[in-house]
Amino acid sequence: MAFGMKRGFLSKAQGNRKSASAERDIANEAPNTSTAVQLKSLDSAVKLDAAFQFSNVCRLYSENPCIFVADDRLPGDAHYLFLPPKNAHIVFVDSLESVQTISKWALWDEPPPSPLPDPPFLIQDCGAMGVGMCARRPIARGELIMLERPVYVSNPNVRIHIDQKAAFYTGALAGLSPTTQAAIAALRNAHPVSDDVSHLRGILLTNALAAKVPHTATPYPALFPYLCRANHACTPNAHYTFDATTCTGYLHALRAVAAGEEITIGYTDLAAPRAQRRAELRTRYAFECTCAACGLPEARGAASDARRAAIGAYLTRMKTGGKVPPGAHRAAVEVLVRAAEEEGLVECASILALSALRIAQRDGDTTSELRLLVDAMDYVRALEGNESAGFLALAERLGLTPPELAAIYDSGTPGSFDYAFFGQLMANHKRR
Repeated sequence: MAFGMKRGFLSKAQGNRKSASAERDIANEAPNTSTAVQLKSLDSAVKLDAAFQFSNVCRLYSENPCIFVADDRLPGDAHYLFLPPKNAHIVFVDSLESVQTISKWALWDEPPPSPLPDPPFLIQDCGAMGVGMCARRPIARGELIMLERPVYVSNPNVRIHIDQKAAFYTGALAGLSPTTQAAIAALRNAHPVSDDVSHLRGILLTNALAAKVPHTATPYPALFPYLCRANHACTPNAHYTFDATTCTGYLHALRAVAAGEEITIGYTDLAAPRAQRRAELRTRYAFECTCAACGLPEARGAASDARRAAIGAYLTRMKTGGKVPPGAHRAAVEVLVRAAEEEGLVECASILALSALRIAQRDGDTTSELRLLVDAMDYVRALEGNESAGFLALAERLGLTPPELAAIYDSGTPGSFDYAFFGQLMANHKRR
């Protein structure tokens, strides 16, 4: 069964967060006793929570780093890495080689990113959507809403023995601190408990966001106690990214968010037509989407579907033909940018604007290139904040500080900026 990761198109590591491939259940597998290191018995120093226990086939591999073999019948497969070794607040589930690599990341020697001193959100009941995230004050476009490290990160292709389908997940949490265990257990499970889907696996299927692990191209499902609380909308007002260099998830406002407004992200392909989006959300997350885009009257809904279909068709061309697909024309792509704006799809608008920019560069169209560069950076800062590498690079190119450039952007919207002013700034700075 594939993990239905809540997803988008961009991340700080520029990974395309697609649905991960299935976990493979291995039935009637003979125990494999070959291993390079003698497996130890469960150490009494490892504190176990009553609700989450290691199974009788789980063994301690090393104390520091704290690594467990998930199933000693499959010792070449899944291992649990708990960080830090005592009072752990994150677990990685992957092969032995992978978790050993992860345990040596230099970032663990650095302090974690500091939480926001004045978070602009509250976790509360959001009516029909259940518990969600709401703005407790006005939030500006591009503002950082929150940042958080995951508590659970797993290779989506780890093998699980058929008799360990539930014990595998309880074991993955057994070495975590009681506070972290409670945070995971509090997340919603939208899937009926069955022989195939335990309650904890249902929590993962329901809430997983995608994390890009540096040594692999495969997105890993990850759980966050608060980031996972953001509910879905087909025209979301916030965007999730994952920074692999700090192992941290970030949530930025795609547009201005009013106090009391629910903060939402996209769980599915937002360029898909309404019926397809709703069907996927119903299957993977067990809810009927009633967001503003899904609630449009029939005629307006059909027009919305047509716009999103055209956007999706071009994005599909980009997947096979590159950032500038063969035969692409700037004017036609700019029409799609405006369609994405009309649909409130900032992420799609960003990708399309960058493609139009590259077409202008290809054609030597310097006038359009400047305008598209300015517009594209406004989309990028909405997705990744004013601290994004692209935004900082543009500020330097213009001879401005990031706050000065942000103030200029805050005074307008794509299509309304004083592009001649930007051109003059660029020319003046180039002459210095």
